[in-house]
Amino acid sequence: MNITKEKLLNIAFDEIYYNGYHATSIDKILKKANASKSSMYYFFKSKKELAKAIIEEKISYYIEEKYAPLLNINENYIESILEVIKNRKDFDFNCGCKLNNFVQELSYKDEDFKNALEKVYFRFENIFEQVLDKAIENKEIIQTDTKSLSMFIVSSIEGALLSAKKSQDEKFYDISISHLENYLNSFKLK
Repeated sequence: MNITKEKLLNIAFDEIYYNGYHATSIDKILKKANASKSSMYYFFKSKKELAKAIIEEKISYYIEEKYAPLLNINENYIESILEVIKNRKDFDFNCGCKLNNFVQELSYKDEDFKNALEKVYFRFENIFEQVLDKAIENKEIIQTDTKSLSMFIVSSIEGALLSAKKSQDEKFYDISISHLENYLNSFKLK
């Protein structure tokens, strides 16, 4: 990827994450990137196209990097899921979840944003669904609707992040995740 495009994506991502899509101007992004409008429009036809690229390249990549390694495990599925969920090193409890912030601001206003964000969410859920299916095959958990359970897991993670954000305190994430842990452990075969 061209360094200028990558730089624009990174700066725009941060600006939109911290200030919101509507409050972020192309001029501010370009100034921080030390780039011209022509270089921006060489890569992206509009602010909307830039934001869609952030969703498709940056947010999607984050989900893959953090959660897709679960697909490579062969046992102890619930423990592995919980280990990944409890790993908070990439979380910003002050500003919240990057994916969720984009969803809350953009998905109801624009069909293209909704579709791009939904695609990332579906992949997020699908990772957990595949892992839970493997756990059933491996006779580690009871038979269950893994699609619904994976949606619940993602909703719990997002809700826990939102609880921490609203109070600006990570302990609310930990409290919420401890209840998710108890729930997931209830599916384990004895």
